[in-house]
Amino acid sequence: MKINTPFILSLLLAGVMAHAAPPAALTVAVYDFKGYDEAENLGGKVTSLIASELTTGTNLVLFDRLQLTKALNEQALGVSGVVSSDTAAMIGQITGVKVLVAGKVMPMGANHLVIVANIIGTETGRLFADQVEGSPDKLVDLTSALSRKITQTINAQTTNLIMVAQESRANRLERIVKSITGTNRPSVLVNVHGSSGKSPPNSTATAEFGIILLKAGFKVVDAKSEQKPDVVISGVDEAKEEPRHADLYSFQAVIELKVRERRSGNIICFDRQECTATDATKVGASRAAQVNAVDALAERILPLLAK
Repeated sequence: MKINTPFILSLLLAGVMAHAAPPAALTVAVYDFKGYDEAENLGGKVTSLIASELTTGTNLVLFDRLQLTKALNEQALGVSGVVSSDTAAMIGQITGVKVLVAGKVMPMGANHLVIVANIIGTETGRLFADQVEGSPDKLVDLTSALSRKITQTINAQTTNLIMVAQESRANRLERIVKSITGTNRPSVLVNVHGSSGKSPPNSTATAEFGIILLKAGFKVVDAKSEQKPDVVISGVDEAKEEPRHADLYSFQAVIELKVRERRSGNIICFDRQECTATDATKVGASRAAQVNAVDALAERILPLLAK
């Protein structure tokens, strides 16, 4: 055999939000810009001007402010001042809005304003900020410049502001198998242990790697098989619990593998993968993290075995 060597965000209103494909047009809501001190009376004007600017000449779909106010009132959700990521998530759940824009208008000395816009993804909780500053006499120009910045930030950070559709496990495995260009299919022994090295082969990592090998046409053997393997994949798998996110458990899996030819002892590769996953149960989160790590490793290792 010749082988080359080389958040989920958890929502307060309805639990976990499923991953959703980005819409053809991104729905944005402009919430109140709060004015402070001498600029207290400018908050409403800034809000209206920015909403008007974003409605005109952009690829964004603005959620009607009257409908936004009505929806929040119906849910008895009184939002004022700085909008947090948790509040944005609740607004997104109620209205379907993907991005929320809110901010502050602050006087900074005589005849000088700073306007800050917070751009929050209601699904991801990611926050980006833009700001402009200048004279209150140039309020229209300031809000126009800020609106352009907001539009640029939303377009540039779309993948961070909204959740995109996750690839299903079945599709991922199909893609991994199709990516293998070589025709060689050696027999393989997989033996992944827990981090102590004393436990029996890890049921998740070992089994899942074996499943992928079989789907790709490799022959999988174990220590009790009469046939000796051409290749041995061995390593350690450690899954540790991370801090919880609201109602979700989070686990990190770290898998380190060594791949070698049995007869010659030549090392084909060393590889390592870290993955974190969340789930409503500890078992689910731990398993998901390990499965994701195995898939990533298999995607890199199987093409090497097939050469």
